[in-house]
Amino acid sequence: MAGQAEVAISGPTNVTIIGGINTAMLSWENPQNSLFSKIIIFQSTILIEDYFTYGAVKPLCDKIYEGDAETYTDTGLAENLPYYYILFARDRSGNYSKAVVLEKKPMEKEKSAAQRKSNTLAGATSATVNQISFNEAGIVYNFNQAINKEQSDESRRLALFIIVKSPHSLSASDKNSISYFIHEGTPTTIFLGSGERAGVLNSYLSVFDKLPRNELEWQDIIKIANGRWPDERNIESEEQASNTFFSAIYKRKPDMNNPNDNAAVTVIAYGLRPAERNMESEKQAIKIYRSIFKKSPINAAEWDLVRAIAYSGATR
Repeated sequence: MAGQAEVAISGPTNVTIIGGINTAMLSWENPQNSLFSKIIIFQSTILIEDYFTYGAVKPLCDKIYEGDAETYTDTGLAENLPYYYILFARDRSGNYSKAVVLEKKPMEKEKSAAQRKSNTLAGATSATVNQISFNEAGIVYNFNQAINKEQSDESRRLALFIIVKSPHSLSASDKNSISYFIHEGTPTTIFLGSGERAGVLNSYLSVFDKLPRNELEWQDIIKIANGRWPDERNIESEEQASNTFFSAIYKRKPDMNNPNDNAAVTVIAYGLRPAERNMESEKQAIKIYRSIFKKSPINAAEWDLVRAIAYSGATR
């Protein structure tokens, strides 16, 4: 059946990327194959590896180009986000090559790890966490107006992606709060970028089967985004994280008195975010995830497993 095989044609070669502040210029050479049809390019702000097939990439990423040219310039990019470009060649029978992946790194001025961490609630006392997360939750919850026209297309797309997944009806005010959080963030969550803030909402939805609709729920969103325990608990999720997922990854039961094991279970259960991302650790974690579960991570819960592997420090 056409479109099922994905390695019948070689991919583009001599692929390069030149990144500007808000642009990325890609160039490549098309396969020298009489059956070659076109190049397809996807864009993602989520880490994508070159072992991802066309079928795996298509539902995860945005298709931004399809044709037989050998250059493409992507515009309107956020300065503080990494962008991944995934190129496939397609032949006339509908078969796809292996993926070729390029990364455009954020253009923002590099800050030290200490500076980044100081802008989060990592390491803060419980009293400080509760006070600041409550104040920031109030800001988000009470933002009862539409985001202005300067909101990026990426932020609008992310907000819509989250809102349409809600199992409950959302008021206009609820939707405005979600859009505001994704687009603007708060003083302790701005470091995440819009894509990761949308990811926090997606993890919350995965755990609690709802999106935030009051200040206490928004307070838990702020805490999760800062790598802190939420006040609301889901015992079923914690038990599954401990008894099923932790055991599958580490081949043993967790010791909750061990801070690394505790962190792994909590990240799996609630999707807590790290104070500082390490792309190399995440790449290795994806490989480990694939070796254990024989698939690539796709949904929010699966990416939470990757984060636990990458950042908890738990070992077999």
